[in-house]
Amino acid sequence: MKLFGKTLKEYILPIKYYIIGAVLVVPLQYYVAVPLSDRLPFILNLTQALWALMVALSVIKLTVLYDFNFKNVLFLGILYSVIIHGLKAFVFRVFLFPYPGFSIGQIHWNLFNRFLYGSFLVMVIVIILGFMFIKLKNNPEVRKSASRL
Repeated sequence: MKLFGKTLKEYILPIKYYIIGAVLVVPLQYYVAVPLSDRLPFILNLTQALWALMVALSVIKLTVLYDFNFKNVLFLGILYSVIIHGLKAFVFRVFLFPYPGFSIGQIHWNLFNRFLYGSFLVMVIVIILGFMFIKLKNNPEVRKSASRL
């Protein structure tokens, strides 16, 4: 089955290490960054920057080297939103780190709110960089630099 002219394999295989890195950042945030955030307040921002970097490098690699168009980049944003923020909001927050003192309705609303906010951040990164690198992919210097990703 093809999604916007590409198979799911074509989306995932070239960036598999970036996806693994983004998935590993999620437990890092909850098990390392949250306990240390009292003493090191910047650590949560650092872990957020790590998954943002994984998303950005994925967009650059796929647009420049694998000829992804804007529809493909938007689907990549949805894929990363589900992977990163679906994992954060629904696995970690429901099963491992539940919200204390909230009713069921408030918990569902809070989870949905967190998922949408995180997905919005992913989509902003994907849209801006996707648009830029789709326009720049014919530049030989950009292709040469992107080949090292």
